[in-house]
Amino acid sequence: MNKRPWIVEELNHGNYGVMRSSRYGEARGFMCCEWWCEGYWASSGYYNLCNDKPVMPSRPSSVPSIFRGLASPSSFPRNRLLISLWSLIRNTVRNSLNRSSINELPSVPEGASRVNINTDILIIGGGLSGLSVAEELNKLGLKVVIVEGEHYLGGHLIIDDTEIKDLGRGSEFIGKLSKEISDSVTVLTGVIFDGFLEDAVIGHSRDFSRLYTFNYKYLILAQGFREVPLIFPGNNTPRMITGLTMLKLTKWWGFKPRRVLVWGSDDWAVRVAMNLIQTGIEVYLGDNSVTIRSDLYRDRVDALGIKTFIGMNIVDAKDSSEGLRLVLENIRGKKAKRQRREEVVVDVLVSAVRVPVIDLPAQLNAPIVYAPEIGGLVPRRGFTGDLGLGNAYVIGDAGGLLPEHLIVRQARVTALSIGAMEDLVTKDAFDKELVDFKRDLVTTNSSYYNVILRFEQGLQGSGYYAEPNVVHAPMWATAGSIEDVENALKSANRQYLCFCEDVTLNDVLRSINVLMHGKEIKVRVLHGEEEEYKSLRLPGMERIKRVVGLGTGPCQGKLCLINTNLILSFIYQKKPSEFGLPRIRFPEASIPMATLAGGE
Repeated sequence: MNKRPWIVEELNHGNYGVMRSSRYGEARGFMCCEWWCEGYWASSGYYNLCNDKPVMPSRPSSVPSIFRGLASPSSFPRNRLLISLWSLIRNTVRNSLNRSSINELPSVPEGASRVNINTDILIIGGGLSGLSVAEELNKLGLKVVIVEGEHYLGGHLIIDDTEIKDLGRGSEFIGKLSKEISDSVTVLTGVIFDGFLEDAVIGHSRDFSRLYTFNYKYLILAQGFREVPLIFPGNNTPRMITGLTMLKLTKWWGFKPRRVLVWGSDDWAVRVAMNLIQTGIEVYLGDNSVTIRSDLYRDRVDALGIKTFIGMNIVDAKDSSEGLRLVLENIRGKKAKRQRREEVVVDVLVSAVRVPVIDLPAQLNAPIVYAPEIGGLVPRRGFTGDLGLGNAYVIGDAGGLLPEHLIVRQARVTALSIGAMEDLVTKDAFDKELVDFKRDLVTTNSSYYNVILRFEQGLQGSGYYAEPNVVHAPMWATAGSIEDVENALKSANRQYLCFCEDVTLNDVLRSINVLMHGKEIKVRVLHGEEEEYKSLRLPGMERIKRVVGLGTGPCQGKLCLINTNLILSFIYQKKPSEFGLPRIRFPEASIPMATLAGGE
């Protein structure tokens, strides 16, 4: 945690392009230092990027310009010329790609030990929600095991020094809670929970030396949120970093940029900006929302004198010797009475846009629905976090983005609901806590209560959840009104969706055109075409994935699948369920065959 990785030295010397993309060999930034980003680094041939001794590819090269069009996801395999010539040029193209040799792969122990874990409650995630529910369940006398992919507990609060409603200073609160939990329950840090096979539930240690099998009575998914890349023209810049990683770089390892733009304005994004200001960095705050989203911290933005770019799009970005030059315009489109256009140069663009981590609920085939009030695509669950699968729950940000003080209350409700089923608490005690939790939801923001009520009861108590259309995709930092969308599509070839496989928005839109057999689809639907458009069936994400390779890189779609679904739903004004998500399969992260073989 306190080690200074080599990457900070590079950044402090102005070298942000420490990686190269897998398909084209373009300069890329490492983006994040979370355990699940290791797959993204691996796509460019780098391993252990945020440790002392990274594995570097011996031959960082670029695809020759003559082959770049042939290497495009939207050219292969449909380009007839490429198909006929592929046998002649494939070795040249493959040798140009930025891949590691077999000798540069990370070392794997010759034999992995197998560890069996038996417990009453298995909690996946050691952040605020996981620790809070573990504390409550431990009080009831239940055996609890926490599995956390990082080598520490605390999640995003471990690096958050701002004051949080009802909790105090975030890092102090979570530090104390982490110590209490570590002393009372079994904690497995540095262990990745891989998911569910037909006859086993599997995990592995990050050093690949241990294979875990889990047996449990109740499963609680508390993986929190995941920050995702922003989508805008020129977003292949090496200077884009996620919010939590930016805080680690500045507070733990000594990275000192001069000026940053934090994109996003919900509670977390504003707190990221506040934390960076504490380190002496000049901070801007941007979002293409109408106003600052955070109700709890909106006043702090003005009090700290943070310059804001609210209600604006990023319409262009270029790297220069001075930094990242961003062009921003207001989102009111061509018909706006007053067109606002500004340029700003920053060292780093910080993406604080976050989405709930739905990987494991999706593996369990839990319904994934669209709820803009709590973060977009979320598992459909009740007030207790029950997924309706018998013994599986989702709590905290993984079930929808809620303020931290409500997450603590939700954790107690979930624990008491399990306690009531095990006859460890009375039903009256559980009911009282549930009523108090619902009241807190209403008084904080009634939309929180309303959306979870619709999850539980459906439309007018029918059980049917009416999924709304996507009216805003927060990660698409270049579109707002219809005019803005039309303008954004003109630069779709410069907007990267999948950073592992270099898939652009243009590649995806072209794949839809091919899968629709060339039928034109209009963004603006006239009255006479409305019924025809409603009946139009667009290709799903699984088919799109198979055409362009979106989500097939080592990060397994963690950085792109949700982004792409919401952006396409926004463009075509369809419901996210109409596009769907590709099946999220086991494992959660790549496992060397040697580790699996060691576990038999």
